[in-house]
Amino acid sequence: MISSVVRTVLVYLAVVVAMRLMGKRQLGELQPAELVTTLLISNVASICIDEPDLPLSASLVPIFLITALNSTLVWFCPKYAQLLLGKPVTIIRNGEILQDELAQLRITASDLAEALRGKDIFSPKDVYWGVIEPNGSITAAPMPQDGGEPPMLPLLIDKAVYKENLAFFGMDTAALDALLRREQTTREAVLLLLYNGKKSILIQKKAAPKGA
Repeated sequence: MISSVVRTVLVYLAVVVAMRLMGKRQLGELQPAELVTTLLISNVASICIDEPDLPLSASLVPIFLITALNSTLVWFCPKYAQLLLGKPVTIIRNGEILQDELAQLRITASDLAEALRGKDIFSPKDVYWGVIEPNGSITAAPMPQDGGEPPMLPLLIDKAVYKENLAFFGMDTAALDALLRREQTTREAVLLLLYNGKKSILIQKKAAPKGA
């Protein structure tokens, strides 16, 4: 039993790392850890079906162990969750393709053009801000038209700082903290902070119930 538990943990971690190294273009709609969890559970669930002489625990223990690993890492270990799940990566800013980011994600110009066409966008020059989400999909904010305000970009989401967006607005973490002080809040208390160079939208986390 101990050997089975150890093998399950090692295989889970090894497959997650392998999926992260393969790059986001290899993924579908699932997050890397979610895809690994699905694949492993489907495989270990068939153990007792293929090998009827094995006890039921040979499948049940790995299934619950994988589920517990995924939930624990995601919900209780934020740093490890970011490593496993990844974070959005900016690939287009103000109509300019960030080629270094494309290379890092192993996404070709053809892949990018195809993804943009799927959003009815036929030129990166029409994209104010484009990002590859952790599940491999692309999100694109259009360029402002006729003097309209530019889209709101995230600067802070649940303690995760988007340094590339700060740099886009000529800001740094000190400027971010100064903005939060003006709002009389801190990074830890902010759920979402959006900014477009002119105004900001700040949503704070709900206060924990008394006695919690």
